[in-house]
Amino acid sequence: MALPVVEAAVADLTRSHRELLRLVDSLSDSDWERPVPYGEWTVKDLIAHVIGDMSPSGPGLILAGILTPEFIADTSKGFDLRARNTSMVESRRHFTREDLRQLLFEAHDAFIGAALRLDESQLPVLNYVVPMGSEYEIRVEDWLWRGYHDRQHADDIRRALSTEYKPEGLSFTPEIDLKMRMLTRTHDGLVRAIYSVSDDAWLKESEDCPGWTYHDIVAHMASNEHRRRTRLMSALGEADTNVLEAISDIDGWNARAIAERGAWTLSRLVDELVAGWHEILRVLSRFRPEHLAGRITLGAGETMPVPEFIKRMSAHSSRHAGQLVPASRARKAIV
Repeated sequence: MALPVVEAAVADLTRSHRELLRLVDSLSDSDWERPVPYGEWTVKDLIAHVIGDMSPSGPGLILAGILTPEFIADTSKGFDLRARNTSMVESRRHFTREDLRQLLFEAHDAFIGAALRLDESQLPVLNYVVPMGSEYEIRVEDWLWRGYHDRQHADDIRRALSTEYKPEGLSFTPEIDLKMRMLTRTHDGLVRAIYSVSDDAWLKESEDCPGWTYHDIVAHMASNEHRRRTRLMSALGEADTNVLEAISDIDGWNARAIAERGAWTLSRLVDELVAGWHEILRVLSRFRPEHLAGRITLGAGETMPVPEFIKRMSAHSSRHAGQLVPASRARKAIV
């Protein structure tokens, strides 16, 4: 008999996957070619990505007996999702839409099959810690809850259908590109945490951020991209002094931003988050070595070296992602 936590995770994945399949089946031929905000992929490319490698993934590693804390730590150090995702999409560019739809239908079969074979002897492995960033960690058990990925990209497809967007290739200096792996990883980790939250947890007060609900945390992160972009622009000498002063009132800014977004849906909050993240990337693409050697204006005459600010950007995203973990579907299933 399958472990109860596995059955719950598989049920969640199945529901999310069916919703994604229904959305994909509703697409017209032209919809498949629409660009997905805010990157360089089309909807077809995104579907090629969502399919994944069709492997048993984490459950397969557990069954093979090779998933150890050391394996997890070593893999997390050098793993670069950007290169893997690009390679997978490129390898499927010649596939027809029908091919991709069939692969999408079968995408989770091996994963689910392996997961359902897990038994009580593997419970210690499911409890291994997986470091995701500063103050942000999950457990191997959370890998079983892959429904977040289908929910996330279903929203990406809906955004592509409702938003007129023209892709633009962004390039970065070698110095900035070195920092992009961590910036991208922490942004993606935040989005993962958001789409992992249980539907009935959003309006509950956060355990790790007293006074804020889980919805408030996401509202803060969505609105905060504007503030981070403004501060990065100060290193280019293009930030308005009055705006810098306004955003330096951290408590006041947060209170107003969260109140303004109190009734926003999750999709709308993520729309703002990803659009703001894209604007940050646009600013970083303009950075040159002399800008990286400059300073960020924080307000009230306080400044910070650009590399330190970028490092804090990653830590900030990871910290708030970690605060969402107690509200995840995996944790709610345990309760």
